[in-house]
Amino acid sequence: MKSVRTALNEAEKKARLKDFEKDLTVRTEAEEIKKSLLNKLTELTGEKHYIGKEKDPFAGEPFNQVMHRNLDLLIRINYLTQAEESTLFRLQAYLEFKSNIIICREDKFKKKKKYDDEDDFELPRAATVSDIAEMIGKSRTQTSLILNSLKEKEILLNPEGAGQIEENGRTVSPRVWIVNPYIMICAPRKNEVKLDKLTMRLFKHSLKNLKDQDGKKVKLPVRFF
Repeated sequence: MKSVRTALNEAEKKARLKDFEKDLTVRTEAEEIKKSLLNKLTELTGEKHYIGKEKDPFAGEPFNQVMHRNLDLLIRINYLTQAEESTLFRLQAYLEFKSNIIICREDKFKKKKKYDDEDDFELPRAATVSDIAEMIGKSRTQTSLILNSLKEKEILLNPEGAGQIEENGRTVSPRVWIVNPYIMICAPRKNEVKLDKLTMRLFKHSLKNLKDQDGKKVKLPVRFF
């Protein structure tokens, strides 16, 4: 004799199969109607016509995804100060797609050319401490303290690049500020994480030594690479 659970599972499978078959029939009928209409238009006008969908208002609009359960844990254990939380909130708007690097405001919202020429490619400029200070409305000294604190807490990384650049009248090695994707991510996450592999490697072992207010070790709820 079948158990109640088995009977329910079988009923659910049959219902899903019926819904799938119904959807398939509707899609097939819709395709046939579209072909019929296009053929009729071609006969009447002698021109080729195409059916297009209304543009999604969110298509191409940049946005970030916050890892809610990870952020909730950091809030519960008071991991971040109010100044750090405020800085992270403001920096969300300036993350580079797929790398999570903080880039300059003008490069983030620069209009892309319709037809990009490989020879005309320009790498978005990574934001310096001075750039970030202007972006979040704080002094350079305040900003530097907050960024370095977030770096110590493994929320940000600031790796050194190759070569030398001029910055504030000094010759320094170029650096970039990268936000930990375990907290927020500027990349598509449907079915798989489409994040830059170097960024994933840099943060793969981060936030593994978190402790609550009582000194008890806690785990980050979500690790997706």
